[in-house]
Amino acid sequence: MIKEKVAIKYLILIYWTFFFLTGVIDKVVPDVYPFWVGADFYTLFIKLFASLEIKNPIYATITLAGVSMIEIMTFVCYLFALCSRLFKNESTSDNWFYRGVSLSILLFSLFTIGDQVFGDRFTLLEHSIFWIILVVSWVLFKHNSLLGDKALHFRFTRDVKIGLILWAAIVLIISYFNFGFSKNTFANKLEPVHGEEVVEGIYKFDFPFLADKRTLEYTIRSFENKHPELEINYLYTGPNELNTKKKTHMLLYVFTEEKPMEVN
Repeated sequence: MIKEKVAIKYLILIYWTFFFLTGVIDKVVPDVYPFWVGADFYTLFIKLFASLEIKNPIYATITLAGVSMIEIMTFVCYLFALCSRLFKNESTSDNWFYRGVSLSILLFSLFTIGDQVFGDRFTLLEHSIFWIILVVSWVLFKHNSLLGDKALHFRFTRDVKIGLILWAAIVLIISYFNFGFSKNTFANKLEPVHGEEVVEGIYKFDFPFLADKRTLEYTIRSFENKHPELEINYLYTGPNELNTKKKTHMLLYVFTEEKPMEVN
């Protein structure tokens, strides 16, 4: 048996602890692996500063290091808060949680300022929503005593059993189709894409789901081996309107010309 207000505190701590844990991992592993797709924040920061005509990478490096430092400190605060709560040290847990929330609000405040400076209105909305959620989390964590001492009772009633059976059936069905889709598509990222000549000297390559930079390397290497008489002089990706599914699909056009005849 667990009290409702205690359960809410645990849920808040668990959420933010794992939120910032994955954020830290994302900084350490900025690449694509099975069951993980990292974000290359270093390249992103380089491009953002370059948009302001600040092309020296030292500024992007320092900024990313500062952001990572705050994010790691925030994760440690939430982790300590969760561990203290598990060991029934509520006052220490509350102190660490407030430190974590303060650092989180500072971090997302810096993000929103950066979004406006760099003109990224989409992520401005995203970071602003997280800022608001943090404030709501703090209010719920601090003032959920209004719920009183109501206890949560977990009983396997008839409705609960029916719900669990329905949940298990839906999970099994979705998992079956997901594993089948993964089996048929994930291997495509390791296979070269075969293009078609749409105009003389121009070949179109329709990259499959989950294709990445390695797929591009395999494709170009395979194309050069298949067409030794051609020389690639330009690569063009179609506009965003043609590249559907955002990051999971890409149209590539390869412009070629005949290699000059070798004179003995």
